[in-house]
Parts: sequence; C-alpha cells; structure tokens
Amino acid sequence: MIERVEQPALEVEGLTVTYGREPALWNADLRLGQGALAAVVGPNGAGKSTLLKAALGVVPRVSGRVRVLGVDPARKRRLVAYVPQRSSVDWDFPTSVLDVVTMGTYGRLGWFRRPGRSERAAAMQALEQMEMADLAGRQIAELSGGQQQRVFLARALVQDAEVYFMDEPFAGVDAVTEQSIASLMGRLAQHGKTILSVHHDLATVPRYFEHAVLLNRAVQAVGTVKEVFHRSNLDRLYGGRVPADVPELASV
Repeated sequence: MIERVEQPALEVEGLTVTYGREPALWNADLRLGQGALAAVVGPNGAGKSTLLKAALGVVPRVSGRVRVLGVDPARKRRLVAYVPQRSSVDWDFPTSVLDVVTMGTYGRLGWFRRPGRSERAAAMQALEQMEMADLAGRQIAELSGGQQQRVFLARALVQDAEVYFMDEPFAGVDAVTEQSIASLMGRLAQHGKTILSVHHDLATVPRYFEHAVLLNRAVQAVGTVKEVFHRSNLDRLYGGRVPADVPELASV
C-alpha cells in the first residue's frame, strides 16, 4: 500500500535577499503544512517583513524559490493573501471600507471583470465576521487603528486564499481587536488555511500560535512552539536579551 504524503502548504527554499551589498535574508528554508498557524519572531532588522515580501515577490530575490501547494504563487495569486503593516498604508486615500474589502475579490475576477453584487455580498459577509459591517460606508481615513486593521483582515478573508501572510497584525491595536484577530487566525487554521505572521510580542506567542519560525537574517529554527520556542533558542536569537517575564518557555 502506497502511503499518501500531504502536499505542504508553503515551501521556501534557499531564499536570499540583499539590499545593496547587505544580506537582508540569507538562504532561508522553511516548510509549513496545511492548517499551520506560525509566528515569525526575531530581533529588529532580522528580515521578518522581508521574508514575507520576498515570498510574495514584492521584493526581488537573489536566489531561492517559493511554492504554495506546489505552485509558484506568482502564477496563482489568489492562493495567497497579504495583510501588510498598517503603518505602510496610505490611509488618506479616498475610498470606503466596503471598497477596500471588495478589492480582495479582484484575484478571482481577473483583469476585465468588475466586482458585482455577489462580490459585494461576500465583502459584507467578511466585514460582518470582523464586526465592521456597520462601518461599510465609512471612509478608511476616519477609522481608528484597530478598525483599519480589521478592514485589512476582512479584505484578506474575502480572498479565500490558502496561505495568509500577515505582517504584525497585532501592532498598535486595542485588546478587543487583538482577541478578534487571534480568533480569526484560529478559525482559518481550523479550516485548513495556513498563516505565517510576523509577531513581535514574545509573551503571546505560546497563546496565539502553534508553530514558530525563529529568524535572524537566516532561519534559526522552525517547528512547533513546544519544540523550538524555548529559552536557549531565544537567548541565542536575541543575543541574550530576552525579557525574563516571557512565559511558558522551557529551559532546554
């Protein structure tokens, strides 16, 4: 009997990015299965955002390849959804909440079709899941930071991707929004979606994530939180500057 091997959701092999002559990301390898909920952690300047952008093809690679369910994501854009850092977005652009979320349907429509009734209905459903439906007509510049983040998550949600790249989705949001984001990520993982999220708060990694990618220009370790998220690995990753109050760390 031939054993069936599940296709990894995300494969990154030998990914290298340089800015000028400086390596921002060096020979990065990682593999995540379907339904994995993974945090990318590391010190400032470690290449965490670069990893996501290089995987998406937003920044040029010196070398390496990326596969989503065995396919180059550049060939099937709708397989991947991206939630950028909120600080990188021009929130003064004159558009409504509903219009932003509806943009998540463009990948399935192609270049020549415009969003119609079904796409707007899907966008409204995503806003309802993020408890933002009552603000659908609001201009995005009028939203709070937490509301803006929920809008971007709703846009990713309506895309119905297989892999979600999120760049610090918890940054600068209130406690209620943080819990809402964590719940959404958990639901996506339960439905077989894979999440790779840059995360800066070490204290909440064991609470929100099942897997961890330890990164400092190169990938130091990849695995379940229980396997790799321990004091000796983190001390090495952060040069011994890990806060003493980070909970649930084994002293291996």
